[in-house]
Amino acid sequence: MDKADLRECLTLMNHMREERMQAAEMIRKDPESIPLLLEFIFDEEEKYGFKGGWALDLALQEELSLILPHLDQFTAGLSYLTHESAIRPMAKICEALCLKYYQQEEPSYRSNMSLSHREQMAEVCFDWLIGDHKVASKAYAMIALCELGKEFEWIHPELELVLRQNYNEGSAGYKARARRALDAIKQARS
Repeated sequence: MDKADLRECLTLMNHMREERMQAAEMIRKDPESIPLLLEFIFDEEEKYGFKGGWALDLALQEELSLILPHLDQFTAGLSYLTHESAIRPMAKICEALCLKYYQQEEPSYRSNMSLSHREQMAEVCFDWLIGDHKVASKAYAMIALCELGKEFEWIHPELELVLRQNYNEGSAGYKARARRALDAIKQARS
């Protein structure tokens, strides 16, 4: 898929799940298009880049390993996102990657997710957690940070502090995910 084809696909796609699934299927059939898709997603000037995030998220739900060859580009671009509709799917992908790496300890993730990748995800997930973002993005970031905190000693104390400070003002969804994260931190200490 070339740049024009990808732009047309994203232009025609709307929020309907059926159309997002079609775009995701195109990505799964042509994984070489992922670097170009990531360019669209991380280019804030790109009018339809956030739709690329939707499609990538759905494609990776089926086959997360498709992102592994592109982790340098993926993690390097995360800090440039400002559009909430792009941040949510990228936070969800970070959560999925961290779960594969830390909980499931899958060898392909262990060999492909470098220290630098994990550090970049930790930094951006904290930014999303403490920034003015919607609950879904914060919820995915929390769980990614819980997993990353298994390796980086500084994360759990900082995460616990942020969650406790923001708990009372949080929505029901935020509170539910924060309780889950706090329980995971407590269990990790035991």
